[in-house]
Amino acid sequence: MLHRLLRGRLTFKVYIILGIIAIIVCGYLIPQYKIYPIAPVTSPSLAHSHSTRHLSKLVTVIFRQFEDFENDIAESVQSFVSAYPNIPVLVLCERRQYPPFQFSATNITLRNVKIITLEFKLDTIPNDLDPLSYVSTDYVLFVPDASRVSRRVFQMMAVTATTYPTQAIAVGVGNSRLVCQQLKWAYMDWTLHYSKDSSKKLCDAIQGQHALMIKTSMLRSLPKPFALPFPESLYLQTAIRNIKVQILDSKFATGRSVLKTTASKQKASKRQRDYRLALYKELGVKAVMKEDGRVQWFGCKRESQRCFPPVQRTPSYVLAGRNTPPCCLRNIRRTVTHVLRALLQAGARCWLETTSLLGAVMRGDLLPWVEYAEIGIHAGDLTRVSWLQRGGADNDGFVWERATKGHYYRVAYSATNRVYVLILPFTSRNGTMWPADWVLAHQREFPERHLHPLAQIQFVGRHSPAPNDARAFLDLKLGPNAVEKCDRIGPKLLYP
Repeated sequence: MLHRLLRGRLTFKVYIILGIIAIIVCGYLIPQYKIYPIAPVTSPSLAHSHSTRHLSKLVTVIFRQFEDFENDIAESVQSFVSAYPNIPVLVLCERRQYPPFQFSATNITLRNVKIITLEFKLDTIPNDLDPLSYVSTDYVLFVPDASRVSRRVFQMMAVTATTYPTQAIAVGVGNSRLVCQQLKWAYMDWTLHYSKDSSKKLCDAIQGQHALMIKTSMLRSLPKPFALPFPESLYLQTAIRNIKVQILDSKFATGRSVLKTTASKQKASKRQRDYRLALYKELGVKAVMKEDGRVQWFGCKRESQRCFPPVQRTPSYVLAGRNTPPCCLRNIRRTVTHVLRALLQAGARCWLETTSLLGAVMRGDLLPWVEYAEIGIHAGDLTRVSWLQRGGADNDGFVWERATKGHYYRVAYSATNRVYVLILPFTSRNGTMWPADWVLAHQREFPERHLHPLAQIQFVGRHSPAPNDARAFLDLKLGPNAVEKCDRIGPKLLYP
């Protein structure tokens, strides 16, 4: 048959040869025109399957922000397991969840979902109370309540997280407005400082509903990464370690609306306040400076006890390497202002004494580590001040009392809050001012000329009476170069 074909007409032979050449060109020289009928159908699903398996091995999803009495956790978990069936999901509960989550997925779909109760029980072992013992992936994605995953955004977060492994990555949820914050924890002054960062490049903390991806090894370096309120407590810990958060422009979708009634919102807000108070008490946070300059106080008040125990030689906060709690300083300022006003209105000759005068010279304020304020007074003027004679609580709630040992007086902020001001009487004899039957370690007699005339010095926001040569007076009481020495060694000047 081949022989007959070769003996055929020339034109037919040419057509056959051209056809063979065309097949060769289309099949080998132009590979983009190859025809593989299965490839267009299977390649997208294979690519999706590969990325799904990759994210499932890379990231563990954790839900920590929700209310047990009303939440959208079941649907939020369903969103992730539907998109990534093999991804591990942890739901962290403070106590056994009630009412139980109403999962609509099958048991097979939920095989990688674990509900972990962090409630302390006598029969638990340490690993049961440590959520990180359930995490075997390199990254963790924290997701707030009522969130719906976007595959594109999730993959973008994973790529960015692996590109910048020393940072955490955040995306908003729904229409939430994210506020980038810078955070400073002034341990010595018991104070948190928050400030806004309009650049939104690298943040210490973020306000607003958002998901957060962070490396698991970073979480393992934190003392309490899952403490409530979350994620506020997490950011306090990461900021100390200089772990920054990068905000991406993309967002996850929002889920079903929760906390729709006024009662549920109030209940949730109260819980957040309680968690925050417990956290601040544990950390020793007494004041929070907000972005707008407002100060939130979390320390002692007139109705509560002061923040440090009775002092035995050296205050407890000095031994801990801290200054006087700022709320206590504020209450001492209020007390000394009230006492000075009362003494001056009564016509008593008074002046700032040693530690208070030192603070006035150095800062125009109390020294940051003092336990009380000191005011000197002529012993002959004691009778002019009625509250020094009768004692007790005055009309403003300040408590005037005489020391049980020694001829000096003390004015407390209130009957409950015992931060105070000392009133120290001095008696004039032969041009020298002598302590009137009382003894303090740093107090001693001094020439009366330091009080003639009295000077004025700025102190706690007002002009206050003071010795006319403050530095010489302090050198006499505390030793040579007292101001310079205090600037160098701080509280060791009085608490060696």
